Amino acid sequence: MKTYLPLMSTREVREAAGRGAVALLPIGTVEGNGPLPLGYDYLVPEALARTAAEANGDVWLPPLTYGVSDSILAFPGTIAVSPDLVEQYVETIATGLIDSGFSHICLLTYHIPNHYPAAAAMRNVRRKTGVIMASLNPGSIQADLRGDLFPDDASIFGHGGEPGASLLEYLHPGSVRVDLARPSGKGDYQGLPLLSPMEARFGDSRVGLPVEMEGVSPSSGWGDASQPCAERGGALFRRMSDYVAEFTRHFRSMDTRIAPPAIAF
Repeated sequence: MKTYLPLMSTREVREAAGRGAVALLPIGTVEGNGPLPLGYDYLVPEALARTAAEANGDVWLPPLTYGVSDSILAFPGTIAVSPDLVEQYVETIATGLIDSGFSHICLLTYHIPNHYPAAAAMRNVRRKTGVIMASLNPGSIQADLRGDLFPDDASIFGHGGEPGASLLEYLHPGSVRVDLARPSGKGDYQGLPLLSPMEARFGDSRVGLPVEMEGVSPSSGWGDASQPCAERGGALFRRMSDYVAEFTRHFRSMDTRIAPPAIAF
């Protein structure tokens, strides 16, 4: 059974939609990731979409490879698009899938700045078509499921660090530039420790402080990618893939056309 939309014929698409298949759309970025490949944020959701679709007889689409990466533009190879464009693409693709007969559409959305335009598109689709979509965040899934697979050391995790290094060593062996990996932390802005290009720590909480990525890290990454482990990455990927497959099976059983509750004044 074919699961990759570009390899299917129109008859096969009609048959898949008719049996209630879930359409999976991976969303990521092409951006600086320290010693990791530029495509990390789409390579992982792409692999998850493929394996989940193959497990359940669902359908997966080519990924949206470019995302909201404007804070990382100083690093060669980064290609950024606007939030409006991401929103338009997601809404247009979802509408096309619904027009083709699909009623269950699930996004695999990596990279935090992509989530806001994707969510706006999902709401637009529901208002216009009545279909509610779902979205899974591979970043949250890996953080929740990595458990005992990695050392209990927060300093190794991060953008361009673990567990991304081990996931890619499993999915694309040799793609991590271990020779360039240096354990590193994040910078500060006028004494405020930076948490990301969007936030800084102040006292017991955090504040919004949009900066460029080079202010957070001169290499575009932090954490530690110096010892990627394919075995560990494979174990984590299987946990993630099983989770995505389990959710999409459940999602297939849900009614995606239930109207929102009526408001009351």
